[in-house]
Amino acid sequence: MWRIKAPAKVNLFLEVGERHNSLHPIVSLVDIVSLYDYIYLKPSKKTNINFVSKWEIPEDNTVARLISILKKRFSFQIDIKIEKRIPPGTGLGGASSDAAYLLLYLNEIFNFGLRIEDMVEIGKQIGSDIPLFFYRKRCLIENYGEKVTVCNDFKFYYLLLIPQFPVNTKDVYNKLDEIGEFGNLTYALEKVKILIRKIEEADIVKIEENMFNRLEKPCFELNNEIKEVRSKIEKKIGKRFFLSGSGGVLYSLFKEKGEVAKIRDFVFLEGWEKVEVESIFM
Repeated sequence: MWRIKAPAKVNLFLEVGERHNSLHPIVSLVDIVSLYDYIYLKPSKKTNINFVSKWEIPEDNTVARLISILKKRFSFQIDIKIEKRIPPGTGLGGASSDAAYLLLYLNEIFNFGLRIEDMVEIGKQIGSDIPLFFYRKRCLIENYGEKVTVCNDFKFYYLLLIPQFPVNTKDVYNKLDEIGEFGNLTYALEKVKILIRKIEEADIVKIEENMFNRLEKPCFELNNEIKEVRSKIEKKIGKRFFLSGSGGVLYSLFKEKGEVAKIRDFVFLEGWEKVEVESIFM
């Protein structure tokens, strides 16, 4: 049996352009963090997919779609069990990570011979977040998720605030279309380069000044509780919190692990889970 750790992500920066052919182009800086789903693989005479999860997982999920694509190209059988630890609908990318890491390991186990470029093309058919997980490091994402540039490593520590309710990504993007406020991606790329320099300098204040998420406004309009919680926590502890992806996880970042525990002790939120994680470089 093989055991695979599929990590979550947080968006340090996310700019979104106007929809084109049902997709929105983006510029995003993403960090890979130490909250994991666990994937178990073992030989089998028939391919099975089983989720162990306290959350409802739809039949049309990223893993099922990946296996369907692979079955059209390769002959293989495998038993797949996925233990969900990353809550769906939180902007942490759990479903995309599951599919990406499963593809990485199936390619190795069954000798599919797929290059990283081939896996990116497969990933694009399933979800725009999937390609970033193939690189296993903090990275800059462009276009529709397929252009990935690995960035220099500097470890961050995070406090995640995770709501009990999910946020539907499609609803958030539809709300963004309704609002009609899109970003200039050329300008966004320049802003991200500044952010990356500030990360290399380990200047937390300047890092926070250059962080941004275009989906914050539509997410908050759909889920006012998230906005209220952020305002309440920032006012209480004097530390900025940011939205990951389309929401609804809020997070704050730190240079030292001990700083997270100090802040965590001052955070009391009914119906929200507090989780400490850190950057990982696999």
